[in-house]
Amino acid sequence: MLPPKPITSAANPRIKSAVKLRKSRDRRRSGMFIAEGPREVSRAIAAGLELAEVFTCPDVMADYDIRAALYGMDEQTPTFTVTKTLIKMLAYRDDPEGLIAVVKQPTWAIDELPVPEVEANGKRASLYLIAVGTQKPGNLGAMVRTAEAAGCKAVLACGESVDAFNPNAIRASTCAVFTLPVIQLADVEAVDYLRGQSIRIAATTPAADGSIYTDADLTGPLAIVIGPEDTGLSSAWLDAADVRLAIPTLGRTVDSLNAANAAAVVLYEAVRQRTK
Repeated sequence: MLPPKPITSAANPRIKSAVKLRKSRDRRRSGMFIAEGPREVSRAIAAGLELAEVFTCPDVMADYDIRAALYGMDEQTPTFTVTKTLIKMLAYRDDPEGLIAVVKQPTWAIDELPVPEVEANGKRASLYLIAVGTQKPGNLGAMVRTAEAAGCKAVLACGESVDAFNPNAIRASTCAVFTLPVIQLADVEAVDYLRGQSIRIAATTPAADGSIYTDADLTGPLAIVIGPEDTGLSSAWLDAADVRLAIPTLGRTVDSLNAANAAAVVLYEAVRQRTK
């Protein structure tokens, strides 16, 4: 690792560029994002992502080994020490841990995904999660975390979905967005892809016309579709579905689950059916 160089001014071009990455439009435009804290930075390195630069602030560093956090990083990566004021400018959290990296986003294309796996009994075939219109970064991150844990091949973020590299999405995913493909598509593109790959579509709905999710066959190549919390899935998604799934709600004041919770419930029913 190169010896760190000090930066003390907010007018420094590196600081100004990094601060812009707090905004989604600048992350999308630049293809970069901020990894904040030792866990996120170390996991970005472990995932093989390219670090453009690293900022450290010894004055606010928590009790962790900086060399351990940066283990495996390209030794030529530019590193800088910054003041407490600057680290707070760069950080998204109110209590920065003194380590921030600017990282190149991984890129995935829908036509680069592997052909869906199909076993003779359908038990261990490919599983996908489709997040439609997810506006809360924490929800998207939590869904990606669950999808990774459940062995999904990819998450397709459709419609007006939040940026997967929003700091809250990264944190809620526990960095799963670094390794699991999260691909943003229009609804029609996603449906065309699923149809073209013979992947069955299972659309979640609070409506009474859905099958109880535990009664449906969730084996074989399958995409589980979770809609926006306020409006649910559009008629286009419901019409495209091979099966509609309902999760029973037994309370008197709640008619549906949080989107991330609904994704976890149905994904793990699919896992249960594939491993029983």
